[in-house]
Amino acid sequence: MKPFAALILSLAILSAAAGEEEGMFRGAYAGVSGAIVLPQGGSRIDRAGGGLVRAGAYLSDVWAFEASAGQLERYTALGAGLLVHFSALELYDRFFGYSAFDPFLTAGAYGLLDGRRGQVGPSAGLGAFWHLDDNWSVRVDAAATLGLDTDAEMLYTVSVGIQYTL
Repeated sequence: MKPFAALILSLAILSAAAGEEEGMFRGAYAGVSGAIVLPQGGSRIDRAGGGLVRAGAYLSDVWAFEASAGQLERYTALGAGLLVHFSALELYDRFFGYSAFDPFLTAGAYGLLDGRRGQVGPSAGLGAFWHLDDNWSVRVDAAATLGLDTDAEMLYTVSVGIQYTL
């Protein structure tokens, strides 16, 4: 499973770099985060902490696509989804103007897998960047995933990390 995660992450970085050269993407990014998964009571998944690596590319000022992979104790975490940045929306700009604070929504798919059990399903969340400069940002995320592998279970993930944007 770990080679599969490395392959997905590598392909995301390469496609973002190729798109940047062709003018298709506004910027590629990569980052690392510490994360904890808090399963719903009675879940087959145990509480777990570890690290995530994220890579993605901005499709416009508002939209970004990203993939994530990580190791949370004995689980392998994989995900892919879209980010919608509020700071690029005209309404946000009217109320707040330029700010280092950059909130966003996420939607996609996320999964925790190990050799015996796991949960994969749709995920939605919210988060924010605090831009330190043009390239470096602190990132905070919270997401809920509806696990559909067996019985429907909710998994809540919270992460904090740093991100570099080209």
